[in-house]
Parts: sequence; structure tokens; C-alpha cells
Amino acid sequence: MTRESFEKWVHKFGMSSSAFLLLLMLLFPVLTSIVSGFWPDFGALVPGIVMIVLILAPYWPGETIGYMTTMGPGALYMSYITGNVTNLRMPATVGTMQSIGLKPNTDECHTMAIIACGASNFVTVGLLGIGLLLSVPLQPILYSETLQPAFNYALPALFGGLVAQAVCKDKKTFGLYLIPLVICIALAITGMSAAYFMLITVAMGAVAHYFLDYKRTKKKEAKLAAEAAQQSTQE
Repeated sequence: MTRESFEKWVHKFGMSSSAFLLLLMLLFPVLTSIVSGFWPDFGALVPGIVMIVLILAPYWPGETIGYMTTMGPGALYMSYITGNVTNLRMPATVGTMQSIGLKPNTDECHTMAIIACGASNFVTVGLLGIGLLLSVPLQPILYSETLQPAFNYALPALFGGLVAQAVCKDKKTFGLYLIPLVICIALAITGMSAAYFMLITVAMGAVAHYFLDYKRTKKKEAKLAAEAAQQSTQE
């Protein structure tokens, strides 16, 4: 199989399987409502749907374009079908690429991304299966008052690990991550709503990051221009 034929097969299989699974996901609530005779209030759902679309509309195309260079079409189709792209599939892919030293947007990278995402899916399904089988026997332990505080920090611990990976990767911009941390602590002390300091920290962190990145880019361009001018003078 040539590269072109493989890519055509990946896109064909990815689009067809995604459409089929989307149809199944839509059929389940529709058939459930038909059988039970209970339908949701669509008038109450529309404002929430519009709000989510407006918030995530700029993010969706940017995510797809940004992930494509690292994951490739095969792993990206697989990730969007199984879900948990940002918190599971992408970290698994990036960790695999870094561990074996592959460059993004190469055939080797996209091939290993399929293997990494596939392994991540198997691990996820396996852990969910084990959790499902043990959920009833372990119910008294899981619902004990001693362990309840630990479960409240499960989600922050997950995203904290993802942020820590990004922080430790680039030590030069480590100070940038202290800015949103200080803002979060300050706003948490003042009791402001979580939505506000989430937006503020993301905005300020992004502005600071791209400002320093812009300065570094300008310095590199000035250095290259100076070297080019020096070479032309010597000639």
C-alpha cells in the first residue's frame, strides 16, 4: 500500500466511521424519547447550545489544525471518535514523540501517533471496564467519608499534571506560569467567581506568552538580518 492510498483509506474510513457513530449517538436519545414518550424542552436547550457554540467555535478549528501536525489524520479521527483528545490522546502522543525523538508532521510521527492513540484507547477502555466491575464491591469504600475529599481533587490533579508537563518542558517561560498562579490565588482570596479568574488567567497568560514569543522572533530576525548584511559586506 502506497502512502497516497493509505491516506485516502484513512480519510474514507475516518469520515464514514465518524458519521456512523454520530448517527448512533443521536439515535439513542431520540429512540429513548420515542419509547418513553418524554421529550426535553427544546426552548430551554437552545440558549445553552448557542452559548457553547459561541464559546467553542474559535477553538474547534484551531484545535484541529494544531493537532494535525503532531497526530496526523489517522490518530486525529481515532481521538475524536473516542474522545478525551486534550487530556488523554494528545498527551499520550506528545509523550511518545518526545521519548523516541520524532519530529512533528512526519510519516514516522503520524504512524507512531496512531499506535500511541490506539494504546491509550485500550488502556482507557480497560480501566473503565475494571472500574465498572469493581464499582459495586468497592461502593462502601468509595463512598466513605474519609476518601471523599480526595475525589474532589481528582480533576484538578489531572489538569495539574498536564500543565506541569508544559511548564517543565520550557524552563525559559516558567515565570509566565507564575503570573496566572498569582492571579488565581489573589482572586480566590477575594472570593470572585471561578469563571472570571479562569478567563483572566487564560487571557493574561496567553498575552504574556505571545508577547515574549514575539520578542524572541524579532531578535532572531534581527540577528539573521545582521548576519546576512555582514556576509554581503564581506563579499
